[in-house]
Amino acid sequence: MRSKVTVVLVANQGGEWLNETVSGIRSQTRVPATLVAVNNGGGTRVDNQLREAGVDAIVALPSKVSFGRAVAQGVENRPQSQAASSDETDWFWLLSEDACPEPEALDHILARVEVAPSVVVAGPKLVDWDHPERIIELGQSLTKRGSRWLLRRQELDQQQYDHMQDVMGVGPVGMLVRADVWEQLGGFDPAYSTYDDGLDFSVRTRLAGYRVEVAAESRVRFARSGVAGPRIDRSRSVLRQAHRQARTSHLQRRIAYAPAYLAALMWIGLPFLSIARVAWALIREQPGNMFAEFLSAWSVFLRPKMLLQSRKRVKEASHVGWPAIRQLRVDQKYVRTARMIDREAILAAQGRQKREIHFISTGGLAVLIAAFVLAIGMTWWAIPNTSLIGGGMAPLSGFAELWHNTRMIDGVPADPFTWVLAVLGSLTFWNPSHALVILVVIAIPLSAMGAWTWAAQLTESRAGRAITALGFGLSPVLLGSIAAGRLTTLILAIVLPWLLLAATRCRESWSWAGTASLLAAVALACAPVLLPVALVFLVIGLFSSVRGMARVLTVAIAPAVLFAPKIIHALWSGSPLNIFMDPGAVSPFEPGNTWHLLLGFPEFGLEGWGKIFEAIGLGGAPATLLVGILMLPLALLALLGLYTGRIAVTVLSALFGGLGMFIAIMSSNFVLTTIGDTGVALWPGSGLALYWLAIVSLAALGAELIGRAAPAVISVAVIGALIAVGPLALTLASGKVPLAEQHQQTPAIVQAAGAGNTTTRTLVLTATGDHAVRAEVLVGAGTRMDQMRTADFRKQPTAQDKEIADLVGALGSIGDPSVEQRLQDAGVSFVLLTPGPDASADAEMQRIFEQHVELLSAGSTQQGLLWRVADDVVQKAEEGSTSRVLAGTNLSGHTIWVIQVIVLLGMFMLALPTGEVVEQPERRVKPAKVKPPKAAKPAKEPKPEKVKKPKKPKNGAAVAAGGEAGVEPGTPEAPLVPDASEVAEAPEAAEVPEAAEASEPRGTSEAIEAPAAPEIPLVPEAPAAPEATDTDTKEARS
Repeated sequence: MRSKVTVVLVANQGGEWLNETVSGIRSQTRVPATLVAVNNGGGTRVDNQLREAGVDAIVALPSKVSFGRAVAQGVENRPQSQAASSDETDWFWLLSEDACPEPEALDHILARVEVAPSVVVAGPKLVDWDHPERIIELGQSLTKRGSRWLLRRQELDQQQYDHMQDVMGVGPVGMLVRADVWEQLGGFDPAYSTYDDGLDFSVRTRLAGYRVEVAAESRVRFARSGVAGPRIDRSRSVLRQAHRQARTSHLQRRIAYAPAYLAALMWIGLPFLSIARVAWALIREQPGNMFAEFLSAWSVFLRPKMLLQSRKRVKEASHVGWPAIRQLRVDQKYVRTARMIDREAILAAQGRQKREIHFISTGGLAVLIAAFVLAIGMTWWAIPNTSLIGGGMAPLSGFAELWHNTRMIDGVPADPFTWVLAVLGSLTFWNPSHALVILVVIAIPLSAMGAWTWAAQLTESRAGRAITALGFGLSPVLLGSIAAGRLTTLILAIVLPWLLLAATRCRESWSWAGTASLLAAVALACAPVLLPVALVFLVIGLFSSVRGMARVLTVAIAPAVLFAPKIIHALWSGSPLNIFMDPGAVSPFEPGNTWHLLLGFPEFGLEGWGKIFEAIGLGGAPATLLVGILMLPLALLALLGLYTGRIAVTVLSALFGGLGMFIAIMSSNFVLTTIGDTGVALWPGSGLALYWLAIVSLAALGAELIGRAAPAVISVAVIGALIAVGPLALTLASGKVPLAEQHQQTPAIVQAAGAGNTTTRTLVLTATGDHAVRAEVLVGAGTRMDQMRTADFRKQPTAQDKEIADLVGALGSIGDPSVEQRLQDAGVSFVLLTPGPDASADAEMQRIFEQHVELLSAGSTQQGLLWRVADDVVQKAEEGSTSRVLAGTNLSGHTIWVIQVIVLLGMFMLALPTGEVVEQPERRVKPAKVKPPKAAKPAKEPKPEKVKKPKKPKNGAAVAAGGEAGVEPGTPEAPLVPDASEVAEAPEAAEVPEAAEASEPRGTSEAIEAPAAPEIPLVPEAPAAPEATDTDTKEARS
């Protein structure tokens, strides 16, 4: 029995690709009987090009439809005179304009089906249009979990798979299908408009009892421009659309193939699945696919009729059942292995292979051990404690209260630093304050480890990495912060090297971008004064990479969501500078001068050197000179690295080092807070931490240049730096720091009352001089670091301050009748008189307090004299409300907190190193437009004869008409979109809003006779495709 092949060619853009494809069909060694071309909404230009190409019949569609529908129109409207005789078998060969078969492609694929009558569907080997040596597709299958699987992807064609025969399915491009089977199964399912149309048809063919094979010797060049199947392009919008199309087809097919009871459950669960898949897209570092995941699930959920129709098609085709094709599924172990190989290959091709830093062999482990030993020697006094109080340190609240304090209370937003404390305290949730003790002990090794890792990105020199790690881990600013209990600077020093590493690589992957965002939030929460520096680097990052702009902007998301309430509150209250206030406990200090800051010391006196030289009568100048000489080797290495290092690294280091020093100098001159009547400047240690990291980074570059002399030079520089911080190190090692003094803020009775009632208030009074009293209200068991809010600070006394001042005045007056009312208004339960500098003043205040009947003496405690307010007088203070709105907005404290939690969780999921490696398609040259030949002018013709309108032949032969032929406007499914001026948009009907489909208007130029073109039978224009339904929805890729 002979085989008669009808080629159904679908085109909608035209151009060179179409010409090559038609030429490839005409040059087949086994010539097809009929070539039916379907102009899929391509307009007159594609019509003209098809006529010029000499196809046998043209089916013109007024607007673009899916490939399956276009093929169905071509099959339905093919010339009936070409029907197969009784001794012939009719076959359909499906091609698109961007699929050019090689000369023996049809011969090879027919050879397969003619020797095996049970094979009714066969597919070719699809190779890349521009690189025919690469295999794009060689059959399709399903995994055990129901995902579509391409049997071969982007491998070099070395005929290694030419032995393959039986497969579960083949793609629509190049598919050869027997005509009676096509009619029996009803062609492609309209539900699969882009993905899985060929696979679904093949599966139904298998279920009907037929076989599907792949002819590996048959090769077809395929450009994947979206005429058939998805459009594959480097454009991110195109890739996101392809993902949505693939994902929609996947969900449609899974439910269509599932048993009835399971299909119902799967359909009901689609709304919940949409939310889960959005989270999964974040975890897989594909935030661009979040909307596609959500939309694809809902588009399937809202099309139950389409699901039922697909299930009906599968049921009607199923004669042998699913067990018959079970062995054709791809084994899950093979899938994992293939994906692992693909991942490594893609990473290698993109230059993203993991770089080995050789932690042990280059001294990283030795540096870590040395830093840990030094840390133990300088912080041994903190190890036995479970909490530290003093300097800039204060204990934390309990676990529940700790997280409660991250909310906005009574319209006052929490500092972003409170979130850092909440996360840190949760590590030791049974005693959150213990986490601060552990942090003090391990701050030096953690900072050194971070600096070593950062240096490993800059240099291969072991000595350079060592000086960066030890120089930063033992820097004056870090050791000084430990001694003063500056928790914010400790955390900043630990985070800063990792932040620089993540920020400089944020354009490589979404994981780095999410990590950088979280680390930036932590760093800025600890040091709001660095906000201008962060803004400068954000602008630089945006302008230095346009393609990576989205990932650079992602870095700003976490800091923005944490700082937004504080910034709005500060601007609305007229105190914009409060944004830069140091969070946490404030302790007084004297900032160092400019020379001290340049040497890395934040406080005046060079951390002990000034006192030493003053003790021997030499003053402070020699101390500055001596420390400068000790730091000179390190400074010379940094200068050497600045002038000889790689330009990108030196510019970056110089920039953030210079900005760090600028911030340090400005901080030391800005006074935003007060303690009593003493102003306290911003802590310059935040800027110095950035500056010092730049210095040691440049020193690492300088050490790399000096080669073999590096160990000796580095040793001198490290020894000099260690001597420079010697007095500070001795102070820490001896335990003579305020953090070593263990005491409670309030007496035991107050702590017990505060533990049961967190709103318990204690009025703490201290006589500071004649008729001068310092008053402070402690809430609960005492002041907790997570309760402190910089937004509460006001330069002018507030109503609450005046209320407390009136209460103190009443308590200092014997027989004042307003004491009871004022105690009730303030909600005070205890009054604590702490010892002051003048014992007589303390005794006088004690005498007066004893005469107030509202105060009941609780005796003398370690903290001072304590009085309890009488039960009939005390009035419980109201708990802070989280329902009040933020000034200038309609957002309540609870709403803001929920938004912050959602965003931070999203950034955390994005930062997880679980991203999927995605291959970037190569750029493909667009096909050139094809112009129609101009009519030849007759020689020596005095007058042009009037062109008569040709009679339409019986077979409907068409004449060339229209304007310039060329590439037809594309659609979201097709690449190569021309100028917008050439496109007349016609929206494609779908339940999900889509980009408009393009349809070119008919040409209006004068008709001429085609001089040498053969007469082409023109099938009367096919009726417009039925109103597009859900099947035309563009669906996402899994």
